Amino acid sequence: MIVFFPFDVLKILSITKFSPFIVINDNVRNKIYQHLSSQKVELGGLLIGNVISSIDLNSSIVAIRIVDAFASSDFDSTSVSLSMNPNIWQRANEYCDNNTFVVGWYHSHPNLGAFFSGTDRKTQKDFFFHNYSLGLVVDPIRNEECWFRGSDSEAVSQGFIKENFSGMALV
Repeated sequence: MIVFFPFDVLKILSITKFSPFIVINDNVRNKIYQHLSSQKVELGGLLIGNVISSIDLNSSIVAIRIVDAFASSDFDSTSVSLSMNPNIWQRANEYCDNNTFVVGWYHSHPNLGAFFSGTDRKTQKDFFFHNYSLGLVVDPIRNEECWFRGSDSEAVSQGFIKENFSGMALV
């Protein structure tokens, strides 16, 4: 059962028609930042979560909830590039269950600023092409982050990034 306070369902659906909420709690965000701050080269991993939608994954997505982050431990990187070993998918899927799956990826741009490069956009289009697929880029030195969604790497406004649905309980 879903209970909403103080929003009603129609208002939530109209707000999220163009951009769903991204829900990430501080523990997961801190885990990502700790990982990305551990070295001064590009690092990354996968985002694990689920999707809250009105009907199915291809219809109106209300929220994309991130419940965990899986750091890549097998990679090649420099201060301006990252190549994660493909085995990260198999290892990440071992953490998933019937309610969670890979909803996106994250990586760092140490002291370069938070933006999606041309290479990042190609990665998003090739591997994270679903409407719900997320890309997060973090500059851990400048303490900046930017979110992108879908195969076209649409920028997500910071107003749609929530620690939780303030005033709304999902039961």
